[in-house]
Amino acid sequence: MSSSSRPTSTGRFELHVLSDLTHLAISQKGNEQCLLLNRNAATTGAGVVLEDVSELNHAQGRSLTFDAIFGIYTLLRGRYLALVTGSRSVGKFKVRGADVEVRQVTAIEMVLLPTQQLPHLTPAQVEDEERYMAMITTDVEAQLLYFAFEYDLTHTLQRITTSLSPTVSIAERADPRFCWNYAACSFLLEKKLFAWVVPIMQGYVEVCKHVSIADNKATFDLLYISRRSCRRQGTRFTMRGIDSEGNVANFVETEQALLFADGRETSFVQIRGSIPVVWSSPATLKYAPKVFQRAQADTDTAAFQLHAEELMKLYGRVILVNLIDKKTEQLKLGEAFEKTFGHASTLNTHILANIRYVWFDFHHECRRMQYANLGKLISQVDDDFQDYGYFSKSASGQVTSTQSGVVRTNCMDNLDRTNVVQSLFARRSLLLQVGESVQGNVLTSPFESFEKTFKNLWGNNADAISLLYAGTGALKTDFTRTGKRTTRGALMDGYNSVLRYILNNFYDGTRQDAMDLLLLRYVPSRHKASPFGSSASSMQSYLIGAMGTTVVLFTGLVAWDGFDVLFAFNRLLHATGAVVAVVVLAFGYFVRKGSDLAIANRPLFRPEDGCATTWK
Repeated sequence: MSSSSRPTSTGRFELHVLSDLTHLAISQKGNEQCLLLNRNAATTGAGVVLEDVSELNHAQGRSLTFDAIFGIYTLLRGRYLALVTGSRSVGKFKVRGADVEVRQVTAIEMVLLPTQQLPHLTPAQVEDEERYMAMITTDVEAQLLYFAFEYDLTHTLQRITTSLSPTVSIAERADPRFCWNYAACSFLLEKKLFAWVVPIMQGYVEVCKHVSIADNKATFDLLYISRRSCRRQGTRFTMRGIDSEGNVANFVETEQALLFADGRETSFVQIRGSIPVVWSSPATLKYAPKVFQRAQADTDTAAFQLHAEELMKLYGRVILVNLIDKKTEQLKLGEAFEKTFGHASTLNTHILANIRYVWFDFHHECRRMQYANLGKLISQVDDDFQDYGYFSKSASGQVTSTQSGVVRTNCMDNLDRTNVVQSLFARRSLLLQVGESVQGNVLTSPFESFEKTFKNLWGNNADAISLLYAGTGALKTDFTRTGKRTTRGALMDGYNSVLRYILNNFYDGTRQDAMDLLLLRYVPSRHKASPFGSSASSMQSYLIGAMGTTVVLFTGLVAWDGFDVLFAFNRLLHATGAVVAVVVLAFGYFVRKGSDLAIANRPLFRPEDGCATTWK
């Protein structure tokens, strides 16, 4: 068992090594049975059975407490059991009369299962194994993974109340779109061992207690849950657009729930996702990489139809709000989206009747800080938006209204512009839920204390979703948090833009690989060549080459003029300066024009799946 400093665990589960060393037993508080795993079973599922807790009498002294089973991963040495061994509480609330605690995963440990016939690994394979394990266990807290023992975080309040049986276990009814350990726990789910699976979602959760619109109004707990889909998930330049099954990159469902002290509950849901046509923009060091489209109308339309049908099935009617620019490459992409929607609507009358498309050029309309122009967008969609409504349940448990439609918002990355617009819809719905007027200024409300809380929550949510996709906090969050753009906010946007550039070009390929490994989209094999073999041909090799050039220049200059310490040091400075100047000039060129050289950090595990693909 790998270990470092012991993280905090609730101790809900405990792993025991049995005396024969060939079996592991997992016990659970309040459960009279234990889960028995044959460490040397030919297949994962075949080696899992339930036994009476008395089996633990044969356990050795070694044990490990943990919070959840993340799943089983097959690496080069064999199968590993991944366990959530650390978590922290991020919020508590009461829903449906029950107390709920949401916890964030802070540590994952890997336990090697097989004890017999372990394969011999070459030194290179041992190094690869360590890299695979680090991808799963390192920097876990930054992955923003959440779980709750007694509440289904993967479903909205409306789905839980109106569509799901309360007698069915949380794991059995978990939404596979948002359950990040669903695939890795399939060995338990397929055997219907639902009591041993704790669904884990990625995204953001925050609870703000005792919120009120005004002093004379009822108080409520304000709950935000953003659920990030595990289908076609990735990072900014490595995963774009739609796949053949209708899944889009960076799909996020955000729920805003009001939980009143008297037992009333209301919630409002909206979604975001990548532009639903087949496109890519692989990192090339250019600040805004070129956009590539497959430009096959039939392919785009078929994929979009699948996406649209799923949205209608899950959410009802849909408003597609497209915020990208009506110029340059964004114009071409927006036209492709518009054309695809038009084709799908003519082929499917259900789409025509239930989905509406609105293209609002955010940057043009809000140029020179004219954010009040966002009122134009609200006016365009407000009748439908208010008609869609929100979910509400009375204190007695009776459903009094349901949300019959959803707003799906996108920009290029579905981050900064999307965050601003989604915050407007969220405020508007919240005011309706508490019976306040939504007339007047769409950018704020007259309730100062509430506004501070609301904007701070939305800023936190925006930063979290941006961190997962782009690697930094969101841009324009000064507007999200204050309702106006500020000089400090503009400076922070500049800083985050530079940081995004560095992360997206030099780290995101590795982040994408880690995500593919975690979600079992990539399974390592001893019988295949190492995927890391070509990784040294990226930025590292160019930096090494630059240093080598410096040494060569320095040596040549010294050899030319004879050796003298002070003179040699001066020559070294000149040589270094010359190389730095060349590197800076080259880097400036790449930022403007991009490069076809293998400089940017691209995914190694599944390069064909994301945005390494370009279409002419």
